Amino acid sequence: MILSHGTMSRSCSIAAVTFSMALLCLAPREARANGAFPESFQLILPADRASQIVLATNFGMMISDDAGATWTWTCEEKQTSMATLYAISAPPLDRFFALSSFVGLAFSDDQSCSWSTSGGSLTTPLVSDYFPDPTNPMRVLAIAAPQDSSSPPQVFPSADGGSTFTDAIYTAPAGATLTGVEIARSDPQTIYVAMATTGTHPMLVRSIDGGVHWTPFDLEPTAGANLFRIIAVDPADPMTITLRVIAAETESVVISHDGGQTFTKALTLSCGQLTAYAKLASGTILVAGAVIDQFVGFRSIDGGKTFTNWTPLTLGPNGTPLNPDAGAPSVASCDAGASAAEMPGVPHLRALSVRDGKLYGAAKNYSDDWAVGVSTDDGLTFAPVMKYSDVKSIRACAQQTCVDNCDYQASQFIWSQSICGPAKTVTPPPTKSGGGCQLGQRPSGVLGAVLLLAALAVARARRARR
Repeated sequence: MILSHGTMSRSCSIAAVTFSMALLCLAPREARANGAFPESFQLILPADRASQIVLATNFGMMISDDAGATWTWTCEEKQTSMATLYAISAPPLDRFFALSSFVGLAFSDDQSCSWSTSGGSLTTPLVSDYFPDPTNPMRVLAIAAPQDSSSPPQVFPSADGGSTFTDAIYTAPAGATLTGVEIARSDPQTIYVAMATTGTHPMLVRSIDGGVHWTPFDLEPTAGANLFRIIAVDPADPMTITLRVIAAETESVVISHDGGQTFTKALTLSCGQLTAYAKLASGTILVAGAVIDQFVGFRSIDGGKTFTNWTPLTLGPNGTPLNPDAGAPSVASCDAGASAAEMPGVPHLRALSVRDGKLYGAAKNYSDDWAVGVSTDDGLTFAPVMKYSDVKSIRACAQQTCVDNCDYQASQFIWSQSICGPAKTVTPPPTKSGGGCQLGQRPSGVLGAVLLLAALAVARARRARR
């Protein structure tokens, strides 16, 4: 994510969240033709596919069907161009979703090999967020508004798995914006919508009857006049909701146990950004963040009442933690210019997801030398599972669609050219003979060399965009 709108990961895993952040691009690698640094977005762990792990990135999706032993890749397509928010529906449909701020909401029923765009009420409006019901594969909610802002945003429902959406179940007041929607797992009739009225006045709107009636709650007494995002609704308690409050120099986690009527501030991060959240089967809550792109983490064992520092470590090749003496990072004041101490062996976590008692994390591929890791000790240590270069091939069903894009990724050293097949060369088109300024005549001399190089550059750029 990374993401531009700061919403959460939509995995089938319980209470696993990844936030958007502005990343410092420190290495000379590109993933997209627009020059974006290769980054990971969400970890998707299908509940009924115990061996499948999916990592969504800003250059496509990496998929393992054998618990991380081997990995294949599918590229972005027209319907998912510049997508940032990926998710999966509940079993047994297991439909992949991707949200692009340029194209809209798209879905895939063949493991991301091909995509279709959601229709119905979402054909024209611009979609800003969505949420698949974690208990019903046919139900999806989406927030959308006309691209010309001629009317306020609305919440639209789908009863066919996100293929089409029907009339809105909620319309924001004039001048308001909607920034997130979520359905409670333990009571799917409970829906929460994050809203900001004129300016940045934060409001949380809740329905307990599936969207027939709505109750607004004013968050400004707790959150101030700041934007916020929904982190998660507790999987066992529909009245417990956790939010991320985004202020000028701080980000905070606030929690409500009464359905949004009152909130308590659980933790505050100065001069940084929150990046991921997970609630484990043990009840432990983990929150990851970054200050000047260095990891900071927090752990709670009392339901979010108190948090202590959390410093997960990476396991080395022999299974022992790297830099086991690493402590909590030292963070300077905002006025002095925020900084955080670099801690070797401590991963820069961008996403967290839980399945079958295991905690999976997405780290910074180039800084940490791994992109996906797994923890079996409640996040104290992570064993690396894969890095981008472990991709062995394009997924078979996407071979023809993704081969040109794969060549581009190989040219940026994300993986070797062998993943894509033999490198292709661009051959200039045949020219006509004759004198004068005839169309198609090949210029000679220095001018001819310059024009030929320009033509090759344009052809390569067009190929990279496909």
